[in-house]
Amino acid sequence: MRLKIAVFVSGRGSNLEAIIEAIEAGAVGATIVTVVCNNPDAYAVTLAKAHGLDVFVLSHKGMSREAHEAKILEHLKSRDVEFVVLAGYMRVLTGKFLAAFKDPAGYNRVVNIHPTLLPAFKGANGYEDAFAYGVKVSGITIHLVDEQVDHGPILAQRAFPRLADDTLHSFRERGLAVEHALYPEVLAAIANGGVASLLLRDGHGHIEAVARSEK
Repeated sequence: MRLKIAVFVSGRGSNLEAIIEAIEAGAVGATIVTVVCNNPDAYAVTLAKAHGLDVFVLSHKGMSREAHEAKILEHLKSRDVEFVVLAGYMRVLTGKFLAAFKDPAGYNRVVNIHPTLLPAFKGANGYEDAFAYGVKVSGITIHLVDEQVDHGPILAQRAFPRLADDTLHSFRERGLAVEHALYPEVLAAIANGGVASLLLRDGHGHIEAVARSEK
């Protein structure tokens, strides 16, 4: 049975595109049952519609966070969404939203991608902050979402180098190439073996984060 996912976006949707292409190529055993966007002008909306996907656009402007999320949750329930995939969604989800996707194993069935090697450089400007700091190696993190920002059990990390002649643009483009390869790989693993295939448990049965650095 294919995993039913909802992909959340706010911008141009480059990770959405990578996920769509991987699914269409048969590399990810999942179905995008809906794409959720809080920005009516986002190119990701056009992209999703071009692939014939169900799209739910709801601007957060003029709405409380709780009211906005309540409308989204109602839509997700109508689509029987099993897993939420954040792909450049520039909104922090509340605990009430996450509770709707609480797995019996203790984690939330919500996954996010972040453009640094967490816990370094949390926040919305990961590429910029890492580049300005002068890192020699940066990377991409994919993690389950909890109530803290850019936090939660890590499913995978993959590093990439900063080159001597890098500009912020070339640095970001190298990172994006890693994002577009790694996210579909992680989603394929979740669809095939569940989150347990990417996490370990301690002796008490609790989930431990496992950072995976791959060449």
